[in-house]
Amino acid sequence: MTWRLAILIFSILLSAYSEAQEINNINPLIKIFVGDPFYIHEVLEGQTLEAIASAYNANLEAIKKENSALTDPLIIRINIRIPYTDESAARMMEVAAEMGLAETTGTKTKREKKKDQKAIEEATELLILEEEVKKPVPDADEEQIAILSELSKTLSEGLTDLEILQEEINEKPVLDKEGFQKEEVLLGEPKEAIEPKNTPVSAVIDDRLKLFKKEGESSLYLKEYFLLRVNPEGVVTNLRDERSETNSNTNFLDMNDIKGRYINDSIESFRGMIIPVGINAEVNRVRFHVKVKKGKIKIIEKSFPAEFQDSRQGYIDLIRSSKPVETLHGKFKVVILEGETFISIHDKFEYNPFGIISGTMDDRKLLELEEFSDY
Repeated sequence: MTWRLAILIFSILLSAYSEAQEINNINPLIKIFVGDPFYIHEVLEGQTLEAIASAYNANLEAIKKENSALTDPLIIRINIRIPYTDESAARMMEVAAEMGLAETTGTKTKREKKKDQKAIEEATELLILEEEVKKPVPDADEEQIAILSELSKTLSEGLTDLEILQEEINEKPVLDKEGFQKEEVLLGEPKEAIEPKNTPVSAVIDDRLKLFKKEGESSLYLKEYFLLRVNPEGVVTNLRDERSETNSNTNFLDMNDIKGRYINDSIESFRGMIIPVGINAEVNRVRFHVKVKKGKIKIIEKSFPAEFQDSRQGYIDLIRSSKPVETLHGKFKVVILEGETFISIHDKFEYNPFGIISGTMDDRKLLELEEFSDY
């Protein structure tokens, strides 16, 4: 019976391992998302959710729960969050070792020290337990206790190895597949010369605003996410497109329009680094009619959009400050642009780019009287 069970277990493991071998881009590095640890897997062509779950030794339903927008078949190049578990950690330690991310000299030394410290702590706990419990439990199954003890030891070692691996990753920058350093360190010059545009990154929003005004659309909604490479002079020399369908990006901007722009004169801490950046704008074009008489401005109610009721006094004040209403008389057509634009800076471990914002720059409120003409 024992050998049949062993063969069955071996067959299951072999099957799981064979399926895992189909996934050649396993990512053993832990990322933090809203306080919880995950592995982030990029879907490649032909990969299925079942094969990915098997490769990470993860629970399929747990993955589906954390990634509610997944489709079948999976969309290529999207990022999937794989929940961290003790089972997946054990598998990822093997992958990390195969990739050369674990078991370096420094890691081995730290691991041995921590194991020695752990052994002393466990020995102390056993001595205390031995004093408290003078006789064994009569019905205890020695074989089961031995199995549980070995499992506990393996799990403890795996968690210790994982902790040390994370320390080493934090100490030593790791390159991603495109050669970007994930740690914030000084970078070398780019392979291709970049011609500086002498304008800030936020100017791409102004360019889009000009087009918006020209086209006369009712609103402008801009929400884009990139990983920018900024040289020591503060100029964007390269960038990686982090926009995806799951993050609901607008995909209006051309990446080449961002290259060569400087990040921001006042943000010295970003120079010579890689930073996750969101480019944001939400502007509305509000149209309505007013009646002007003896310096008084009255909005013609049936023409005023209900969703902008809270802003109506601000619109009246804008008209009053922009036009000589004391000398005007009659009905007028009004078009006002209202909104805000800003560059958002995100945490380097944040894979939902519009979930957590670490800070912003180039924030700007927009309130502009675009048109005031006879009705």
